[in-house]
Amino acid sequence: MTLAEKRVSKLREAKPVQISRWRIYATLIFCLLLVMRIFLRLGELQIFQSASLTAMARKEINKQITLQPSRGMITDRQGNILAMDVDRQSLWAIPSQIPAERAPRLALTLAALTGQDAQKILASLTSKDQWWLPVVRWLEPKVAAQIAALEESGLRLIHEPRRIYPQGDSAAHVVGAVNYNGDGISGIESFYNTELKGITGTMTAEFDGVRQPIAIAPQQTEPARDGATLHLTLDPVVQHIAETELAEGIKKHQADGGSVIILEPSTGAIRGMASWPTFDPNRYADFMPETYGRNPAISVLYEPGSTLKIFTVAAGLQARAFSADTLVNDNGMIERFGLKIHNWDYKANGMITPGEMLYYSSNVAAVHLNELTGPEKFYQYINEFGFGQKTGIDLGGEERGIVHDAASPNYSDIMLLANAYGQSISVTPLQIAAATAAIANDGLLMKPYMVEQRCDGNYCVTTQPTKVKQVVEQGVAWTLRRMLVRSANHYAHAVWETKTGSKADQWLVPGYQVGAKTGTASIPLPTGEYDPETTIVSVAGFVPAENAKYAMIVKIDRPKDDIWGTNTVVPVFYRIVDQLVRHERIPPDPTLFSPGQ
Repeated sequence: MTLAEKRVSKLREAKPVQISRWRIYATLIFCLLLVMRIFLRLGELQIFQSASLTAMARKEINKQITLQPSRGMITDRQGNILAMDVDRQSLWAIPSQIPAERAPRLALTLAALTGQDAQKILASLTSKDQWWLPVVRWLEPKVAAQIAALEESGLRLIHEPRRIYPQGDSAAHVVGAVNYNGDGISGIESFYNTELKGITGTMTAEFDGVRQPIAIAPQQTEPARDGATLHLTLDPVVQHIAETELAEGIKKHQADGGSVIILEPSTGAIRGMASWPTFDPNRYADFMPETYGRNPAISVLYEPGSTLKIFTVAAGLQARAFSADTLVNDNGMIERFGLKIHNWDYKANGMITPGEMLYYSSNVAAVHLNELTGPEKFYQYINEFGFGQKTGIDLGGEERGIVHDAASPNYSDIMLLANAYGQSISVTPLQIAAATAAIANDGLLMKPYMVEQRCDGNYCVTTQPTKVKQVVEQGVAWTLRRMLVRSANHYAHAVWETKTGSKADQWLVPGYQVGAKTGTASIPLPTGEYDPETTIVSVAGFVPAENAKYAMIVKIDRPKDDIWGTNTVVPVFYRIVDQLVRHERIPPDPTLFSPGQ
C-alpha cells in the first residue's frame, strides 16, 4: 500500500467533530444580543441624545467673539488730531505649541527684537496655566515683520488698536490719557469715555483648532460701532501761546508750577488751557499719577488773594451797599477781633474809592467795603459767581472749592474780612477765569465747556453755549471794567519801565484797553498758619475791555526770585494778550499809546 493510500485510509477511519446544539444556540443568542445592544446604543445616540450631542459638538467649534470698535478721535477746533487709534500688531503665544527645548532660545531672540526682558518672555512661552496669552503688545511694524519671519508655530501676531497722541504733551491735561485696557483715566478721555469707546460687536462662526474662522462655514456678524469723534473748543494757536508763555514764565522764576486758562466770555468756550508740569500721554505711565491724573486748572485749590477783590467790589455795588464814589479810610492797618490786618506794602492810602482799592490793592479798604456789604449779601454773590461749586465743565476731576459762608459751621466773623482780600477761601483757576469772564460779558455768567462738536458717523451735534445767570447788572459790570482798565495800566511799568524809562501808569498793551487785577496769595500750612516765604501769584483779566474776545487767568506757583504778582505774572499776561490780539486781528486804537511806546 502506497503512502497516499495509507493517508486516505486514516482519514476515512477518523470521526467527524461534533458541537453540541446548546453551544451553538448560546453563541447565536450572544451575537444577537450584541447586535441588539449596538442598535440600541445607535438609536440612543442618533435619536434620544441627538440634540444634546449636536450641541456639544457645535460648542467645540462654534464660538462667539467680541469685535472691538475703534475709539473715537479727539481734535482741536481746527481739526488737528489730538488723540486717535492706530492698528499695531501684538505678539501672543500658544505655549502648548512651543517645544520646551526651543523656548529659551526663542525668548532670547524675541527679547533682542522687542527690547523686553527675556525671563518674562520665557515665562509666557512656557506657561502651563494658560492656553493663549500676550507676550508683547503694540509692536512697531518693522519688529512685527521680523517676528513674522521667524515662522514659529506657537506665536501669533494679532492686530490691536493703540491710542496715540500726535501732539505729544500739548494740551495733555485737557485730552487726558487711556490706560492699557482702553479706558480713559483723565481729561476728555475719561469724561467722555463711554462715547469715545463706542459699542462692541460680535461674530458667531465655526473656528478651527487655532481659533481661525472656517471660511466656508456660515457666519453671523453684528458689527461694532466706532466711538464718537470729539472736536474740542481749543484753538491751536491760543493753546500754543498759553503753553509757551507759561513754560517760559515758570522757567524764568524757578517756580513749582502754574496754569493758564483762556476762554471766550460770550460763550464759555475754552480756547486755551495749559498747566505745568505736564506729561506725554503716549507714555503716561512714566509719570507720577498726580501729574497725569489731575488737571491743575480745575482740580487744584488755592487761596486766590487779591484777584478776589474784583468780586468784593462787584458784590457791594450790586447789593447797593456802596457806590463807585464811596470813600473808606485806608490808614495802612486795622485791627479786628484781635487780628491786625495790614496792606501788602504796609502803606496808608488815605480816603479811597472802591476803584482805588483795586488800583492800590488795599487789604484795609477791602475789609471796610466788605463790612458795608455784610455777610449775607457778600456770600450771596460769591455763590452766584460760582465759587464753592463746580462750574460744570466737561472735564473729569473738577473741584468745588471751599467757601465758609455765614451758614457754615466753620464760619467766623474774621472770615468775612479775610475773604474780602482773597484769603481763607479756596478756589480753582477755572472759577476765577469764569467769574472774570462774567464781568467782561456784561455780568452774564456762562458755563465753561470743552467739546464744541460731537460726531457719530455723519451725524454731528454742536454744543450750544449755556447761560448760567445774570450775576450783576450791566452797569455794575461796566463800572468794574473801567476800574480794571485803570488797574491794568498801573501794572504796566513791570513791562515797559525798561523801554520807556517811566514807572508811571501807561497802557499795558499799547493800542488796547485791557482789564486786569493781580493777586499775591499766602499759602496755608498744615499748622493753620501761612507760609512766610512762598506765595501763589496770579492775574485775572480780559481783552478788549468792551466786547471782550478773551478772558483769562495766569497763575504761577511758588516763584523763587520774586514773590509778588506784578513782577512775575504781569509780563506773562502781557505777552499772551499781545499775541492774542494779533491772532484775532483786533485793530489797535492809535490814541491808546503812552510816550515811548
